[in-house]
Amino acid sequence: MVVIALACSSGPKWSWPEDDFADQGGLPFDPDMLIDQTASLTDLQAVPQSVVQSFLMQTPYGKGSFLATYASNGVSASTAIQNAATTYQLNPLLFLVRAEVDQALISQPTYPAPASRVEFAFGCGCDVTPSPSNPSPKCDPALAGFDKQVDCLARTMRGYLDSVCGTAQATAGGWAMGVEKTTLDGVNVTPYNEGTAALYQYAPLVLVNEQGGNWLFWNVYQMFANALSYPGAYVEGFVGDSCCGNDACSAYPNGVCVVNYPSGMCSQQCSKQIPCPDDSGRLSVCVDQGAAGGYCFLDCTNNPCRPGYVCVTSTLVDGTTTSACRVPN
Repeated sequence: MVVIALACSSGPKWSWPEDDFADQGGLPFDPDMLIDQTASLTDLQAVPQSVVQSFLMQTPYGKGSFLATYASNGVSASTAIQNAATTYQLNPLLFLVRAEVDQALISQPTYPAPASRVEFAFGCGCDVTPSPSNPSPKCDPALAGFDKQVDCLARTMRGYLDSVCGTAQATAGGWAMGVEKTTLDGVNVTPYNEGTAALYQYAPLVLVNEQGGNWLFWNVYQMFANALSYPGAYVEGFVGDSCCGNDACSAYPNGVCVVNYPSGMCSQQCSKQIPCPDDSGRLSVCVDQGAAGGYCFLDCTNNPCRPGYVCVTSTLVDGTTTSACRVPN
């Protein structure tokens, strides 16, 4: 569980660079829409590991980040980000932005003090997240290391997204798309999409022109996305892809997001007369789902299954069998 601690005016300080608070190309800040679309948080292919590494070596701050050469538990920062992105089907850009917003790590050319800013960057295993007002909280040493912290952050964010995208349609804290809720700093917010709701569950603050809130997240996200020439997710959503809502499965007519599958799964109804679609070498097959009829699943004969799914022999609606990516029994 990630705990957000508000900075106060007393105690040890560390600072964020002025660029984090600069006007990002004149774009207006809308507290209801922290991210353009939920798919931009789950765009796994947005930033390959090689690009993450290059970004760390030359950041938008005109210098490299210490994370370019840092490793924890034998895992480099860029590898940790790639591993977490792949496991939890999240955009690597999210971790870069959070590392800067939460602890100003991307803008740091040398390993910063105190060490808790790095080793417990997102507060996993701690009573509170390290902050200027509480730089050395009580933390479980078993969770020390940027790699473990990134994995924990990814697991946390994936849980929030699964809650707001799934059958509950809301996080445990009551954040949901289209539902007005008041942040801890007194701002009434109606999340425009599920991704925005998940981000407010992580940090239920706006704090315009201040540290610690979603205004800073939005600002740094804009800066980093611009530096990486990332325009946002191009949503198509082929069969088997992760999703959050039917609009993320628009590669073909009548695409649906099966929200009770791990990280969501794009599919569509099918039959002997209505075949499943193909996409540049990726095949999908119409699996017999009993009383529910046929639904499309990714054919894994020549394609790997994503995390949370296994390649199993499946019966199709025409009575034949093949291998398809399914949820383990």
